[in-house]
Amino acid sequence: MSALGRLYRGDTNINFIGNRKKWYIVSAIIVLACVGSIVFRGFHWGVEFAGGTQFIAPVQSGTSEQGISDAIQNAGITVTSIQTVGKAGNAPNYLIRTPKLGNDDREEALAAIVRAAKVNDDQVAVSEVSSSWGRAVSDRALLGLGVFLVLVAGYLWIRFERAMAVAAIGALVHDLVLTAGIYSLSGFEVSPATVIGLLTILGFSLYDTVVVFDKVQENARGLLGSTRYTYPEAANLAVNQTLMRSINTSLIALLPVAGLLFVGAGVLGVGTLKDLALVLFVGLATGAYSSMFLATPWLVEIKMLDTRYKLHAQRVAARRAGIDPREARRAARKGAKADLTKKPAADVDDEADADAEDDASPAKAPAKAGRALAGSSSSAPRPGSRPGSGRSTPRKRQGGKRR
Repeated sequence: MSALGRLYRGDTNINFIGNRKKWYIVSAIIVLACVGSIVFRGFHWGVEFAGGTQFIAPVQSGTSEQGISDAIQNAGITVTSIQTVGKAGNAPNYLIRTPKLGNDDREEALAAIVRAAKVNDDQVAVSEVSSSWGRAVSDRALLGLGVFLVLVAGYLWIRFERAMAVAAIGALVHDLVLTAGIYSLSGFEVSPATVIGLLTILGFSLYDTVVVFDKVQENARGLLGSTRYTYPEAANLAVNQTLMRSINTSLIALLPVAGLLFVGAGVLGVGTLKDLALVLFVGLATGAYSSMFLATPWLVEIKMLDTRYKLHAQRVAARRAGIDPREARRAARKGAKADLTKKPAADVDDEADADAEDDASPAKAPAKAGRALAGSSSSAPRPGSRPGSGRSTPRKRQGGKRR
């Protein structure tokens, strides 16, 4: 119960950023499997995209989808899909889809359906669907997706910064690839409802990511002017602080979608719901995952390419290790290996002067010194505390005089 209480209050201390390589490996394996399935297996396109012939027949007692499918295939005609689609009066309908048929094949398929479904000829509706309609829908969907990504990237760039825009769009692409891969692996039919659901999940994925990024921006405000904690620590704190919000919003969104997928399509057999329900369920789950385990770690990777944040992380580590920042700065200027033996810590005023001088003329510390300084994280902020409100350990003056 104490763990649940900390989660509810946002006091968790999960190291999302420190373990980011693990998340990268897991995500890379899943994405590679999805891409491989898309390339080699492809998608099960619905009749709206592939074109073909479809038959709608009322279901009578003693009939089944498998029985009708077997009857049509025994006539030498391929059945693309068959599913229950609503009701006509008191009886549900079977929607049978086949590739585009000629007149003779269409008559044979109709006769097989009449025998298997135990209905009359005039009770079966026959229609032809052209693949040009599906291509038009696909083109419009891709155009809408491209415009959406451009507008979202521009907004994030203006509202936050370039690094956040790049990380958010990368997480969004990850969600789209993962959702498309699940469709390819599962063999679910891609219909217009799938396209609608795919566009719907984009908003949710970005919503969760923007919530986390807003907290990261709040925690990192004025970060370079202090040596209390580093940018990765500020970002990790933000993810922990918003963890409960992400879990709540994801569960609330997933519960009704799970009802559509497992109860509507699975138990009740309403086949038209599963196309929309699957894409929503997978998209919502991957959106919550990417906002916590991918988007924020990618943001940290991009930010740490900036020399200012690298040097700031070294100064924070030097302060925690009790190393004189002036000695590390001299070693960085000379390009030599510094003697980083533990020395008395400088006065708070001297440390502020050293920080300001480093910000004015940033220089890279030696690699060995950087590795030595990056080891300590005892003063990292704990989730639940507001940035800038943490207490630092008081320093002892050496000999009562300021150095």
